[in-house]
Amino acid sequence: MRDVIWPLAGTLLLQTVTAMLFLCVPILAPALAAEAGFEASSVGIFASLVFAGAMPVSLMIGGLIDRFGAIRVMQVGMLAACAGLLGPMAGTLAAVFISAVVIGIGYGPNTPGASHVLARFTQPKDRPLVFSIKQSGAPLGGFIAGLLVPWIVLTYDWRTALAVVAGLGLLSTLAVQPLRRRVDDDRRPGGRISVRSSFTQLRLLAANADMKRLTAASFTYAAIQMCVFSFLVVYLVDQLGYTLTAAGIAFSAMQIAGVVARIGWGWLADRIVPARVVLGGLGLASASFVVLIAWFGADWPFWAVAGVCALAGATVSGWNGVFLAEIARVAPEGQVSAATGGTIFFTYFGLVVGPSVFSGIVALSDSFAVAFHVIAVAIAMAGLMVLRRRAVPSIRR
Repeated sequence: MRDVIWPLAGTLLLQTVTAMLFLCVPILAPALAAEAGFEASSVGIFASLVFAGAMPVSLMIGGLIDRFGAIRVMQVGMLAACAGLLGPMAGTLAAVFISAVVIGIGYGPNTPGASHVLARFTQPKDRPLVFSIKQSGAPLGGFIAGLLVPWIVLTYDWRTALAVVAGLGLLSTLAVQPLRRRVDDDRRPGGRISVRSSFTQLRLLAANADMKRLTAASFTYAAIQMCVFSFLVVYLVDQLGYTLTAAGIAFSAMQIAGVVARIGWGWLADRIVPARVVLGGLGLASASFVVLIAWFGADWPFWAVAGVCALAGATVSGWNGVFLAEIARVAPEGQVSAATGGTIFFTYFGLVVGPSVFSGIVALSDSFAVAFHVIAVAIAMAGLMVLRRRAVPSIRR
């Protein structure tokens, strides 16, 4: 485990700040509504555009990492996301949506790049825990953003909030530079990048039954996770009358619970309970807590709302580390980044589809509760599908 400490610290930092960059605009939605016309229905479009931008990058990531190294590719991605986050300062809805695509292009390299790094420096038996620690950066970034962004808005304004979060992205890019010499020593500067490499990643996925099963499960899980993350603040403010600060606290409770839970699920998977059971159980538990979110009412005490949000965060976002560790385990030797990029392409597709479908349900039914019930059914069905699947045998090396 000693060899992985600094690579894990670097990838965890990038994961945390990348999550802050992505979630900053959805958290700012109520503040952006008056000037930029960024209404509740726009949150789903924004989230979908982010991952639409990330999808093509994920298919090229194997060749990019091979040529430039994982750390360098993630650094460039971070800078692109920082630039994209400054776009909404123009104060127009078009600028917000264009920025979403740019943020997505920068977001794309993060997960495959980190998987490439951690697979090299981690023993197979430790991967569920290590990958889950790294993935805890996503809810950790949401927790920090949920507290920091509303405070900056109330103290200064929403443009200052965008600038501060973008500045944190720049600082994190510089902070991981010392890792590059050691971590990117496997790069091949003369490696070729072509469209053919994208199809190679998809063929790699199609030829591996284990990866196909994992990818199918991740599509729905990712879609529902993004729906909950993207719409919670807007739901609490617009439908239930909470202040932006109170909604931010509830959102942060969801994120910090996800930080702890991801590490716990990673330790549990394949050490005490098979990964298949962990993943399937998380789907069923997520459905239960999403239904409770749909039942929120004005008579609910705030501590109960925050508590349910925390339980939802522990389950809805708890699957990622176990999933990525399994992909790294079943991927062909030396092709972890390509395998992860191929599967993440479809995971991102779930992230694109989910918020758009959720927005459509809200628009048609004029009810967030109906939309939350629909996604609860979807993730429950996915959880049952995972539990019915034959477990992928663990390989102890």
